[in-house]
Amino acid sequence: MGLMTWGCSSGDDTETERVTAEGSDARPTWQMPNYDLYEQLMVVEVQLPDGLQNYASANDLMCASIGGEVRGVTAPKQVDGGWQFPLIVASNNAGANVQLSYYCDALHRIFTTDWTTFDASVAPTGTGGIYEPSFGDFE
Repeated sequence: MGLMTWGCSSGDDTETERVTAEGSDARPTWQMPNYDLYEQLMVVEVQLPDGLQNYASANDLMCASIGGEVRGVTAPKQVDGGWQFPLIVASNNAGANVQLSYYCDALHRIFTTDWTTFDASVAPTGTGGIYEPSFGDFE
C-alpha cells in the first residue's frame, strides 16, 4: 500500500507542489553478472530525472536486464550535486532490448522502464534517453 503526501514550498513568487509516493519494495538483491561470459559491453553514465534526484542516495541501486536476466548492476556516485550511475551492460547480441530498473531507498520503490537497445558503440556520456531515462511520473 502506497502513502501519498503533499507539500508546498514557496520561492520568490511561485509555489511548487511536490508529490511523494512511498512504496513498500524491499532492497533488491540484484547480482552483478559475470562479464567474462559476454562478448560485448555497453558503458553508460545514467542520470536520474530531476523528479528523482531529490530522493536519491548512496543506498540506491540500478539494474539493467535483457530477457529477464540481470546484465549490469551499479550503485550511484555523486557528481556536481547530483547522482549518476556508472553502468556496464553485457550482451552477446547487438540490438537486444534493455530494461532498466532503479531502486530508490528513500521511497522504498523500484521503478522500471523499457530503456534502450543494446549498442556497444554508444558513448559513455551524453544527452538523451539513454543517459537520462524516463521513469513515468518522475521525469
